[in-house]
Amino acid sequence: MELYKLNLQLFATNINTLTNSNAGFVELANEDAEIYEKEMYDRLIPELNWFKWGMKKRLPRKSGSTVSIRRFENLAVATTAITEGVIPDGADLVVVKRSATVLEYGNYVKTTEFLQLVGLDDTVVELSQLLGENAGQSIDIIVRDVVLAGTNVFYANGVASRVLVATNITYNDILRLARTMKVNHVKKINMGNGKMGFIFAVDPYVAYDVKQLTEYEDYNKHQNSEDLRMGIIAVLGGLMFVEVDNGKIAVGEGAGGEDVHLSYVIGRDAYMVPDIEGSSKPSIIVKAPGSAGTNDPLNQISSVGWKAVLTTLRIDELSGLRYESLATDS
Repeated sequence: MELYKLNLQLFATNINTLTNSNAGFVELANEDAEIYEKEMYDRLIPELNWFKWGMKKRLPRKSGSTVSIRRFENLAVATTAITEGVIPDGADLVVVKRSATVLEYGNYVKTTEFLQLVGLDDTVVELSQLLGENAGQSIDIIVRDVVLAGTNVFYANGVASRVLVATNITYNDILRLARTMKVNHVKKINMGNGKMGFIFAVDPYVAYDVKQLTEYEDYNKHQNSEDLRMGIIAVLGGLMFVEVDNGKIAVGEGAGGEDVHLSYVIGRDAYMVPDIEGSSKPSIIVKAPGSAGTNDPLNQISSVGWKAVLTTLRIDELSGLRYESLATDS
């Protein structure tokens, strides 16, 4: 799985528009549609952190709403010598099946013809910007919540459960996380330019604590611009730290009622984001005043919205590892 090569064309907008004239409904001018597309995606793209790390899978139309994947479990190593003339027992194949159902998501806002008439700025453009940001945040959190619900978890300082978590991230924990990924034979992610490793997604609070570690100071002395360009704030213990602004916090669930921060180590093919022929790209939908017919008899109401169809599927629980810790100033 190669990351950080986000194809912006993947999110080229499907524009659905209706305007009203005496002759009936007509399409909005292409020039306007292109403006709304640009305004929407200028705000959407930076929000797609968790989305971009998932393996993409496009389902063909009319193939149903459920996507299933099947994979073989690893075979036990064969260390017993073969006896001449004796057919040895073969290995048993274990097939694991995982399924998920694609669902529709979306949001919209209403505005009025009068606001567009007297407003100092182009209302539809502003709403396109707002909804682009909303679409990016919504889709990313949809993916994030499925990913962070995985069963493979390590609690800070090796405690047994979330309610016992009482410490911030430490370098020893980082080494133990990296060790777990290696022991589970998780494949590393190809970041490009010869860089291989595991992504460690942390929120700004945990990122702050990472930067207080002595080991970070040593790394920072030799930090290169290529890491920064790829969004990597540190490489420690073989983990590539990437700061995400929409991490998840379990409020008041740690020891003493402290907030617990959920970080995530990602190996290759840890999870998948399937859609139907690119339906995970949000469509921006603009309805002009009067497009609702008799429900808008005075042509007063218009709306701008987005809609997307997607799902998220964890492929291999061992290829992702949730890390739960406290954080400074949380």
